[in-house]
Amino acid sequence: MTETALLVEDPKVQASTLNSIPGVGAATASAILTFYDPENYAVGDRYLMDEFLDRDRTMGIADYPKILQALQDRNPGGYDLRTVEKAYWKRYTVENDVGNW
Repeated sequence: MTETALLVEDPKVQASTLNSIPGVGAATASAILTFYDPENYAVGDRYLMDEFLDRDRTMGIADYPKILQALQDRNPGGYDLRTVEKAYWKRYTVENDVGNW
């Protein structure tokens, strides 16, 4: 299934295909895609939903392309999306006092 997901260039289709694997949700699918290509993908999760889409809920498959677009729009230039996503994650944890394990 992973190989099939990587044959297309559409992140929604890719995440949907990976989501068809039992136990793989939207966030896990985004992590798989990020391991495959950190230049163009990022790990999506609840904090990015809150940060970019102003929704405090779990990320769904249809949300993932929107999150990727938001990251691309906020990329200061030349960075892979995973790096940009990690920077936003760090800012989110500081501003919301979360993630201090």
